[in-house]
Amino acid sequence: MSIAVVGAGWAGLAAAVRLRRADRAVRVYEAAAAPGGRARWIDHPGLGLRIDNGQHILLGAYSATLALMRSLDVDPARVLLAGDLDLRSADGGLRLRFWPLPAPLHRLGVLLGSRGLDGGRGRRHLARVFDALEPQRVDPCATVADWLAGLGCPPDLMTRLWEPLCVAALNTPARAAQARLFVRVLADSLGAGPAASRILIPRDGLHALWPARACALLGEGLRRQRVRAIAPGPAGGWRVDGEPHAGVILAVPAAEARRLLAPLPGAADFLDGWTEPAHSAIGTLTLRLARPWDSGRPMLLLRDEPACDAWGQWLFDRSASARAHAERRLVHVVIGTADRYAGRDPARLAAGVIAQIRAQAAAGSLPPLPQIEAHALVTERRATFDAVPGLRRPGMATPWPGLLLAGDWTDTGYPAVLEGAVRSGLAAADGILAA
Repeated sequence: MSIAVVGAGWAGLAAAVRLRRADRAVRVYEAAAAPGGRARWIDHPGLGLRIDNGQHILLGAYSATLALMRSLDVDPARVLLAGDLDLRSADGGLRLRFWPLPAPLHRLGVLLGSRGLDGGRGRRHLARVFDALEPQRVDPCATVADWLAGLGCPPDLMTRLWEPLCVAALNTPARAAQARLFVRVLADSLGAGPAASRILIPRDGLHALWPARACALLGEGLRRQRVRAIAPGPAGGWRVDGEPHAGVILAVPAAEARRLLAPLPGAADFLDGWTEPAHSAIGTLTLRLARPWDSGRPMLLLRDEPACDAWGQWLFDRSASARAHAERRLVHVVIGTADRYAGRDPARLAAGVIAQIRAQAAAGSLPPLPQIEAHALVTERRATFDAVPGLRRPGMATPWPGLLLAGDWTDTGYPAVLEGAVRSGLAAADGILAA
């Protein structure tokens, strides 16, 4: 019998690819119109273009995702714009980059190659951060703000560097975010050296990275259907909406997993063992310009001031990364923890962000932003779980043989990032195959 994978996000598709590569029949069930989960494409009528529902980057440390791409004959060098870590603020006030020194001297390279770190105090703080990148030694109850304060973080560096990095990695403010998860991200990227911290930006959108190849591999095995119920089969195995399967991987959001698991025998005790997390939104304001901006920087850090309607935190200039001409005229601005702007007038929000870009680009001596033809705000309401201390996340295993969990919300060791989703899907598939 086939294996059922419920959910065609990055976790579910990764699991399905692994199973197909092992010559197992697979049936993937997906409720949404397009695969990809929270990293999918949408056709936006206001822009007249197909865009990603949110902007994601990959890192050189994303070994599982890059290996999965290669297994599908996708060359990362062709579909990703790769660059050494070089984070710059649009206003020119901050730059974080590596000087080309081998590990472990790469840490010295960051201290020497960066600017805007608040002088010697900031450099000493950053050196202490490098020495403290051991997740297992971080208090599991500590927040990111607590951890950084204990390392002598200057207030301006907290505002200009760590807060936007924390929101980018965990989509949770530093005052509330779990320090151990943040340190894990830093340790595997910034702390692991120049290769691991390389910034990888999709050239043609997220779907083209590997999900398109995965869907082609699955063919008719990918079905658009919201699963109503799962149940043990009368003679072993499982039934998904009455269809028999040898095993099931639930690669759906946490709330959907709870709905499907709740009717199973003994489910109450299992569900009590992990937290149903709260979620936060991520917004993306897309500007369609009359011509490519040609700022020369694929990604820039913005100083956000929500009180002044300056909501943007990260800017992606597609003229520096996209291949298609229509996409080269786009600028995406990412707004983390976007629940903050709920109920605000979208037109006023867009005007504030556009003014923010123009002012900070002028301060940083970047070319003026070209004429804006159209703009669109896309908000992914449940983009990530809130990565707070005390969060209890389930592992891959469940009390029911042949039923496993996958998703970035499971206990991957990472926050809600693409690499965590892929690793969870591959691990669940390996668990099914081992059984």
